[in-house]
Order: sequence, then C-alpha cells, then structure tokens
Amino acid sequence: MGERTQRGRVADFLYRLMTEELDTLISTTIGTVLTCFAIIALMMPYKFASGGVTGVALITNYLWGLSPVWVITVGNALLLLWGWHYLSMRFALWTLYVTILTSLVLPIFEMFRYPVIQEPLLAAILGGIIGGIGYGMLFRVDASSGGMDVVSVAARKRWGADIGTMSLYINLVILLASFVAVSLEEILFGALMLYVETLTIDNVVHSFHRRTQALIISGRAPEIKNYIMTDLERTATLIPAKGAYRDTPLEMLLVILPRRQVASLKRYIASLDPTAFVIFSEVSEVVGEGFKSWLRA
Repeated sequence: MGERTQRGRVADFLYRLMTEELDTLISTTIGTVLTCFAIIALMMPYKFASGGVTGVALITNYLWGLSPVWVITVGNALLLLWGWHYLSMRFALWTLYVTILTSLVLPIFEMFRYPVIQEPLLAAILGGIIGGIGYGMLFRVDASSGGMDVVSVAARKRWGADIGTMSLYINLVILLASFVAVSLEEILFGALMLYVETLTIDNVVHSFHRRTQALIISGRAPEIKNYIMTDLERTATLIPAKGAYRDTPLEMLLVILPRRQVASLKRYIASLDPTAFVIFSEVSEVVGEGFKSWLRA
C-alpha cells in the first residue's frame, strides 16, 4: 500500500511538471548548466578551493586528477539517499533531476579548453557571479543542487539545526581541508568566490520577486484607481485617511506594481494631479493573487 502511494506521488509530480512546473524545469536546467560551467572553466584551472560536495570534488581532482563528476554525482546521490525521508517529495525529485543533469553536463564541459584569465582575482569574481546566477536560479524555484543543502535541510528537520549556521560550518571545514591540495592564496581566492557567489544568489533570488509599493494621497483618487485597474491592469486598496493640516477626509491608495510600470504611474499622476503626495518603496517579495503563488512561498 505504501509503495503504491509513493508511486502515486511520483506520478502526480510528473504530471505537475508538465503542466505547472515548466518554469522550474527551465530554471533548474539553465542554473545547473551555469554552475557546471563555473566549476570546470573558472574553478579548476586556477585551483580555487570551494565548499560543499564541490569542494571535496575539487580536492580529489587537485590531488589525484579525478574528474569532479564522480565525486559530485556519487556524493550527491548518497546524501540524497540518506536524507530522502526528511525532504519533501518536490524538493527531493528536483534535487535528483539536478544531480543527474550535473553528471551529464560536467563531462561535456571537460571536453573543451577555455581562455586563461591572467588575473586570478578577476577569475574568482567571474566564477562567483556565474556560479551565483546558476545557484540563484535553482533556489528561486525552491530547487537545490544537492550536497550540503540536503544535509542542512535534513539536519533542521531531524535535530532543529539552523540551516545557515550548519552550511557555514560545513563549508568552513571543507575550505580548511583544502590545505592538503592548494595554497593559502588559492583558498582565499576560493573564499572570495564563495562570498561573491552568495551576494549574487541573494540578488538573483530577490530580483525575480521584487516589486514597488506606492502609497498615493490625492484628491483625485478615483481617477487614479481607474487608471491602475484599466490601463495598468492591477488592483489597489483604498484606505480611509484624514489630512492633518486641513483635517479633511480623503482616500489613500495602496498599490503593488512591477518596477516596469512605475514610470507609467508617475507620468499619469504628474499630469492628473501635480499636488499629489506619493511614497514609493521597494518590497522584496509579494505573495498572493497576481504575484507569487502561496505554493511557492
């Protein structure tokens, strides 16, 4: 009975993959290709250290010339098998997909030669940016490259460990272990690359969901509301308010917009009511109808 239920969950996931998760498929595929490129073209030629399973794979490559595909594939598979019961079905299956795709893409990139960047600092920054974009594309759709992400998630569910702290300690240990294969300078370049990668991941993840919030105080609120709903095809919230100076009641509009529509709203308000008072602020994420689904929150 349990096996039949498990098969049903897998079948349900595959159905949703073809109907609801096409964006996830595209994002994980592109993200995985970018991370594989960063490993082969921008880490290995400069003997940079790294964290996670990738860091272990690089150490074995620098010491014995072993292709990183073996350590990454086997390591991810073993960790995924160990942590399977602590992961959601969606997270586990997307992690499995990324692991399989990584094992196919890494050998392809190993077949090519890449231009050498004479300044290692620039190589570390570029590697961090490309790798960060790749991992960011995975994380923004709630997928994972496997490895220590699986350990962190499983540890949180089993022992209540903090994911960020857990990942930091694991990566620190692996970076320090890189002393057996690379110099202190190459470890520092690897640490810099991980730092740039982290900053890039944050920007990629948040940029897809970042919106602009506008609070509009105007005597012509009904017309502005109609413009927002008709021309911008958005909705707004009307908030009763009272001006402190004139002590007169009025309506304040609260609207959340994609950044590309902000300029249009500004132009309309400026032409309609130059005396309007508008506050614009950036919001990192909006969940609800018309924006990010609660299923992805």
